[in-house]
Amino acid sequence: MLYRMCMDILLTHTTALEVLRSARLRWRLERRERCDACVPNCVPSGEELRALIAQTPELAHTALPLEVLVTRDAPRSRTKLVCTHPSPAELPAGSAFEVAPGVRCVSPEHLPVVMASLLTDLELAFLLSELLGLYAIAPSLEKGMFQRWEPLTTPELILAHLDALGSERGTDRVRRALSSACVRSGSPQETRLSMRLGLARMRGGYGFDVLAMNDPVAVQRVRDAMRPGVRKPDILLRAPGAAGRGVAVEYDGGDHNSAEAHARDAERHTELIALGIDEHIVTAVQYHDLDYMDGLAEIIRRTLGIPKPHLTRAQQARYRRLRQQLYEELELIDGVHWNGRERERTRGRAVPVVDDRWDVVPVDAYGL
Repeated sequence: MLYRMCMDILLTHTTALEVLRSARLRWRLERRERCDACVPNCVPSGEELRALIAQTPELAHTALPLEVLVTRDAPRSRTKLVCTHPSPAELPAGSAFEVAPGVRCVSPEHLPVVMASLLTDLELAFLLSELLGLYAIAPSLEKGMFQRWEPLTTPELILAHLDALGSERGTDRVRRALSSACVRSGSPQETRLSMRLGLARMRGGYGFDVLAMNDPVAVQRVRDAMRPGVRKPDILLRAPGAAGRGVAVEYDGGDHNSAEAHARDAERHTELIALGIDEHIVTAVQYHDLDYMDGLAEIIRRTLGIPKPHLTRAQQARYRRLRQQLYEELELIDGVHWNGRERERTRGRAVPVVDDRWDVVPVDAYGL
């Protein structure tokens, strides 16, 4: 029995994240398949690990060492092939996903918990946004991502898992970060834009109430004899108490440059305006322009009927610095290198590097 347990592995941390981003597994993951997490009390030998890697396609191109969970009383191990992380021996039902015989990875609900201690609050919210979103970061692909039909999990499933874990380390931080995460975001860039619009002013955001992302809105189609149709605004904002007009904010990525895309954008704009939803389009250039974003936020505030805050010049300068800092930090979070803690320790500010492959939005946003 002990030998059998050592032959099994339970993937965790960035190894599990790589597996959850696997295109080969996307349909099973989007169906939200789950299994129980049998936490091994040891790790396989080097020979056994090499055999598992060789016979499991999802591990063939995974970065080494493999990160795995073991029970807290198990011996620690860090080699070129494997790095262990301690875990309670008993995890709630459905805490894992079966990759292949003998290979499981932690579920999308459990992954943020085990990674929480390594991430900043903003990184944790960014990770949650991908798990709750309609995209998977895939650096090897031309666009750096691919689209999902359904998110890997939901806020309700994550909260239920946190409740089942009780006071386990990381649960409180995940619970807090969940309130800042984006649900049904269509791309990393949409996540960044939504966070800038929705986070509180003390965190560098504009403090708007993000009602929904990429949720269907019933419209009458202009080019289809005004028949009923659906549009899916990137970001939908509402005034407090649902009073006043709605505002949709669309990120205009690099795939909007064709004449056909411009025509679709114009149709969507007209159909949303007809519903009383003002639409604003943010291009890549405008997104990186703090003055433009400040001006856009002022227009949105007036449209939604939100009173203008009375701030001193010192307060205005402080909030502007916070908005610039949030923008810069979001540019440094790429979903692959989780090094925000290191930046916090060194207190250095690296030069933002923009990955233009993420300058896209899902075609599904057009309602096609």
